[in-house]
Amino acid sequence: MGTSLRKVFYLGLLALLLAMLFTFSPFSTHTSYAGSSVTLATWTGQTTDWANVRSGTNTNAPVVTMYAPGTAVTVYDSVAGQAVGGGSSTWYRISSLSSAPLYIYGGLVAASGSNAASSTAPTTQGKVIVVSISQQWMHVYLNGNEVYNAPVTTGQPALPTPTGTYHVFAKLSPTTFYSPWPVGSPYWYAPTHINYALEWRAGGYFLHDSWWRSTYGPGTNVWHTDPQYGGMSGTHGCITMPLSAAAWLYNWAPIGTTVQVNP
Repeated sequence: MGTSLRKVFYLGLLALLLAMLFTFSPFSTHTSYAGSSVTLATWTGQTTDWANVRSGTNTNAPVVTMYAPGTAVTVYDSVAGQAVGGGSSTWYRISSLSSAPLYIYGGLVAASGSNAASSTAPTTQGKVIVVSISQQWMHVYLNGNEVYNAPVTTGQPALPTPTGTYHVFAKLSPTTFYSPWPVGSPYWYAPTHINYALEWRAGGYFLHDSWWRSTYGPGTNVWHTDPQYGGMSGTHGCITMPLSAAAWLYNWAPIGTTVQVNP
């Protein structure tokens, strides 16, 4: 009896092992989704304007590099991320799924070749922000036609606003500015709440609102008396404007919009 029971036990164990072997065999028709490799359809496109390549799908993610207009890209995936400027929340992954993730905001990529039918119009086409330091004024153009203007305040004489041609590469709303100067420096400032900020040059150069000012325009980038807040000078290099102007600009100008700062 004992021998028969042992035979039954070993036969059962052998059957169990064979069943397990078949289940996990590479020749089995069973699919393990946890370990399967899914091939996504890729497509090619090109950047429609200056585009930041980021490690994440939001404008706070680090900028890895910047692509010039017309740069060819391969899109491996479409993912939901930050809706930039009240627009689309689609971001494109432009790195293979086996490498470190790199993303470009979807509004800055248009399909090319046979994929052109799925492309969207360049969101920055014809959009230019022009700031005059001598006039302390901002003029906004769409296809050469002025659509908005507002007084601004630019950098004080010791910390002038850089001139030249730039592009918006980050949008923050709201955000907090922190002083790069230490306490004790004449340029130090306490952490400051900002409602709308568009960064156009690396190093913390923004177009933004400034609740601590009540006047803008000619003469406000040098020492003057603000009727509400008293004596003050220009900015630390940023371009500030009334809250209503900053809100309008934030909603109108997508990432990639040209910023021209003239003397």
